[in-house]
Amino acid sequence: MARISLWFLLPALLLAGLLSGCRLGLDSRDPWRAEAEEQCIAQKGVVPSAFMEPVPAIDGPGVCGMEHPFRVSAFAEGNVVLEPAGRLACPVIRETDLWLQDVVQPAALAWLGQPVVAIRQMSAYSCRGMNGNPNAKISEHAFGNALDVGAFRTADGRWITVKDGWKGTPEERGFLLQVQAGACERFTTVLAPGSNIFHYDHIHVDLMRHEKGRTICKPAPRPMPAPMAVKAPPMASAPESPPPYARATYTPPAPEPAAPPPPAPVQQPPFFSTLFGPRPAPPPAPAAEEPPPPPMTSRPAGQIQSTPLPPPPAQVAGPQGGYGAPPVPAATVPAGRPPQPYPAPQPSPGQGVPPGWQVGPQGVPMSYAPSGNPETGSVKRKYYTAPVPQASTLPLPKARAGED
Repeated sequence: MARISLWFLLPALLLAGLLSGCRLGLDSRDPWRAEAEEQCIAQKGVVPSAFMEPVPAIDGPGVCGMEHPFRVSAFAEGNVVLEPAGRLACPVIRETDLWLQDVVQPAALAWLGQPVVAIRQMSAYSCRGMNGNPNAKISEHAFGNALDVGAFRTADGRWITVKDGWKGTPEERGFLLQVQAGACERFTTVLAPGSNIFHYDHIHVDLMRHEKGRTICKPAPRPMPAPMAVKAPPMASAPESPPPYARATYTPPAPEPAAPPPPAPVQQPPFFSTLFGPRPAPPPAPAAEEPPPPPMTSRPAGQIQSTPLPPPPAQVAGPQGGYGAPPVPAATVPAGRPPQPYPAPQPSPGQGVPPGWQVGPQGVPMSYAPSGNPETGSVKRKYYTAPVPQASTLPLPKARAGED
């Protein structure tokens, strides 16, 4: 009867072993696992915090479990959330932190322009066989020594899934290939899409100790050159003049020279001041030099006529009540030049000239005879030479004392 009862109990024991996910014949965990946990904690590979909470040890079923597990809700000092939270051992937590810092974040900035703020895990601690097969070798997930990453979320809310992004846009493919290649430098086992049918939608990483220190990385890493690492074309030489958007520096205007003090009044003899008062100071010299007006001479005898000169052209009342030149039309003023005084119209040669008068340059009547100067009317603007004064034939009044 006892032998029959054992035959009935054997299927029940096999079924319990299958349900527990642990292979029979393994009575205890390898010693190196507990040593690796304790060494990592002693080196402060994980510092307990609100997102790294120590939890009681896990012992079983079978060989599953770990001595010093942590409940992880975020990596990178709380900056990269783990969704959902999972239980992991210290060694894999430390390597995942370094992988995120040295590989994942630089790849995200280079390819996506945004940092990673969350990762979606598909398996952390799980007492099962490899690939979920109860008849396969025990998985590293059974010791909290592995993590399956299914997606990454960037700061702008975008999810990059391994399932769709592995053959997605160039940005998604470049990011995931760089992430997988960097994982192969930190973990002893990395399995990504293309390694087998079970890893088509996630990247598996673990710290299993293989024989002779070998590592497994499938498929073979083939990272793409990041867009920020592409050599930029040579820049053209800088223009001589600054670009239009350059800020102009303010240069204060040069101070105007101070006006010279007015000259002191000329001291006069006492007898002159008594009769006419002090003589006023002479007016200041004009700013711009102007050609002196032609000297006035008396008309020669026999040239005086009673014919009046033609009336002057229409004038415009000036601001002081006088008359000035007519206004300049706006269309006649060139762009960028200040308005110039409109020249008074000149009569045509011979127009309005009294009989017997001489006509000078520009049709202006002259009261003197040509002097025979060869430069008269040339571009040097020497239109005349002052003639020698002639004695007047008209009786002139005698000057009185003090009016000369």
